Amino acid sequence: MPSEENQISVPLLLEFSSNLPASPRIFARLSKLIENEDTGLDYVASIVKMDPGLAAHILRVTNSAYYGCAIKLNDIESAIARIGFNEVHKVLSVVIAHESFYQALPVFGVTATEYADDCIAVAVASEVISMRIGTDMNAPYITGLLHGLGKLAINLYLEKLGKTFHLIETKSREALHRAELNAFGITSLTAGSELLKHWQFESEIWIPIKQQRDPNRASNYIRQTAILTAALWGADNFKDFDSEAKLPKNLTWALKELNIDRIDVPSLIDDIRFEFNDRQNLFSMLI
Repeated sequence: MPSEENQISVPLLLEFSSNLPASPRIFARLSKLIENEDTGLDYVASIVKMDPGLAAHILRVTNSAYYGCAIKLNDIESAIARIGFNEVHKVLSVVIAHESFYQALPVFGVTATEYADDCIAVAVASEVISMRIGTDMNAPYITGLLHGLGKLAINLYLEKLGKTFHLIETKSREALHRAELNAFGITSLTAGSELLKHWQFESEIWIPIKQQRDPNRASNYIRQTAILTAALWGADNFKDFDSEAKLPKNLTWALKELNIDRIDVPSLIDDIRFEFNDRQNLFSMLI
């Protein structure tokens, strides 16, 4: 059991989190708009302008060599028109990762690069898996991108209270969640899902995150939970994939729920690796 001194108060955590960047909330709203073919470019641009930092980053990317731009643009409308709606979602997600998640988390012993990379990798893996099974990729992508939001919230919470705390450094997500529960009384999964719920994100976004401690017992949004489960594993393994290694129980469950054959896992890993490297090329222009 955590000491009373270290136990995290969810209401206070939500209060402190008002200082977090607005970008994730804007991204979720924009993602829905971009899916709608009737959405006007001017309307999308007006929402982007709600976050000046977000707008500046988008201009920087769309004017970069990645898009082979010879003429510099200075307004969001022209920038979005230049790259087209098909690319807007990808650019926005990378910009959001920089704007919101390129931060070191001392509580977790995680560098800014490690945190941003993890957010992007899980988002990309969610996108790849969703495309593979022929389902809408928007909600799973957002879920993947925001899956680690609870770490950011907990780190901010402790900073606000002037506390110095270092959890165990581990690559095992299960071990980390046990350590969080013992130290704070809640996991970063709970913190993140409570924050997303508080920000009025759709249930299909935050419930799969909350259910990751024991995904095969999910009672709601089972398919979305399975996508996130498989994406977390894919993000952890695409760099050093061992095709001979035994697949973990949670992944086996997820593959079955998603009707993905085990023999397709290597090609899935290849797709995740390719897409992650593509986003990294974009991301590198913002650092």
